[in-house]
Amino acid sequence: MKNKIFLIFCLLLLFNSCLDNRAPCGINTYIYYAEGNCNITNQNIKYMPYTGKVYIAQKQVAEQFADSSFDSLKKIALVTKAVRGGISLLVEPGTYYIIPDTMFCLNCNNMVTINKDDLIEKEFKFLKCISN
Repeated sequence: MKNKIFLIFCLLLLFNSCLDNRAPCGINTYIYYAEGNCNITNQNIKYMPYTGKVYIAQKQVAEQFADSSFDSLKKIALVTKAVRGGISLLVEPGTYYIIPDTMFCLNCNNMVTINKDDLIEKEFKFLKCISN
């Protein structure tokens, strides 16, 4: 219960910081997802719009977590749902990782920096490596 109250409080703070007579600051993006064998080069990978939970985690917080503690990161990150690949979320200025629920991935390809009065519109592609 305390976590839910804290999350609601954080979301209200984020919402208010972006709507004080300024342009909104946040993320308006599409996420695409595919699975494939990462050992094969030049394979024909078809990315599809992702539908599911997406976690938005501050860079400095996310980098303290390892793959084994993805569940812990999920508890403190902002969460939204991608529908047919689309997400839209107001956030405070800062650097964030965009992480789909299907895989824990921290690298430059899924990182975004949002400055004051920025509305970032960027596409993200995630390839989950599977073996045959």
